[in-house]
Amino acid sequence: MVETAFDQSPDDEHRLGKFRRGPAEFSVVFLDSPPGAPTLYRVDCDDGVGPREVCRFGDDADEPAVWRGAWNGDEWCGWIMERARELVARPSQYDY
Repeated sequence: MVETAFDQSPDDEHRLGKFRRGPAEFSVVFLDSPPGAPTLYRVDCDDGVGPREVCRFGDDADEPAVWRGAWNGDEWCGWIMERARELVARPSQYDY
């Protein structure tokens, strides 16, 4: 189950929620962008050694996510995007 609690991180990032698979905890972060620019989000993964960026994506589900490093083509990519978009689709759950 996806956790949908809003969190303001110490870096003034807006965390929309998190989800877990095994030892890996994923967080979805709303990225501030200039007016008129597309809305972007980032997924971070923390598997015990600190959070690292997994991918970035926008509101348009037809636009592919930009995966980082070894995550590009990983078998979990589809699963990660499903959960990340669940969090983005619930704007009434958070205030940003």
